[in-house]
Amino acid sequence: MKTKLLFTKQKSNALYYLLVLFLCFNYGYSQELVKNGSCDDFQDETGDNADAWDMTPNSTVKLNGANGVESPSPYKYDEDNNPDGWSNDALEDALEIKYLGEAGSLDEQPGSTSSGNNDTRGVKLYDDGNPSITGSSRRLYQRVVGLTIDNVYNFSIDSRSEAAGTTSEVYILNTQIANEDGIDANGYNDASVVTGMDITNDNPDWVTNTFSFTATTTEVVIYVRSLGSVDTDTEVFYDNISLQQDNTQSVDDVLASNFKVYPNPASDYINIESKNVKVSSVDLYNILGAKVLSSGLIQNRVNVSNLSKGVYLMKINSVDGSVTKKVVIE
Repeated sequence: MKTKLLFTKQKSNALYYLLVLFLCFNYGYSQELVKNGSCDDFQDETGDNADAWDMTPNSTVKLNGANGVESPSPYKYDEDNNPDGWSNDALEDALEIKYLGEAGSLDEQPGSTSSGNNDTRGVKLYDDGNPSITGSSRRLYQRVVGLTIDNVYNFSIDSRSEAAGTTSEVYILNTQIANEDGIDANGYNDASVVTGMDITNDNPDWVTNTFSFTATTTEVVIYVRSLGSVDTDTEVFYDNISLQQDNTQSVDDVLASNFKVYPNPASDYINIESKNVKVSSVDLYNILGAKVLSSGLIQNRVNVSNLSKGVYLMKINSVDGSVTKKVVIE
């Protein structure tokens, strides 16, 4: 069961837009992949901002200037109309069982608050004691799509805690989890986790926290919890949540991102997939630096069945340059 929580908180010149587009394409503009990362897209119905970070968003929102008229939610999953949305009922049920002992009424969504960074709106995690539980059940949750496997992405989140020493766990997940068993047991080493970090803030300062990761899937889930936010005195605030592709990679990094090598480890063949790059030859070197194999690609793969078990460096040569990958033969 859900309740929507409320807490107290334009250049039309064509040349201008052409200039912006020019700058975007020529100076490394990165598309923002997060929805409502500023947590203040909705100014009339401010509680709708929390829906962007709710694992089971409401079906409708009230757009600014719509005079109270409801519109379909940009966040809730709909197979036909919003396939990029999300609605993780299984996780919500699991949290209810975790904290209540059975499925029931539990608040798992964050609150929308006027106490964002620089006096804008934000979202917050806390517990209001209704129902009474041990711990904090509220979470930030957003499914993010449109990533490219092997590309590097930068994540950023502003945070502040009401009490000193209250920790937030920030996870980038490679799947929509059905419960917290994995991260409870294994933390950031769980198979569902791409990367993450602990944040421990001291009131009253806002801190911008950032990290980078290499995408292993085309979509991720941003998942944040603060298990110590057990009441209004220990609540944690978040704002300016961002996920963008890293466009500051070197030329070598960009070239390397065009190749995918698998399986690794390998025993018979290694496949090499390339994006718009033609491979001219492949060289393999052992750990002593001796070249042990030089070959062209046959059906986009290299035969390594005659190599001894061990670690090798694979040099993939193309007209655009060379890329070196570490491979294991077993």
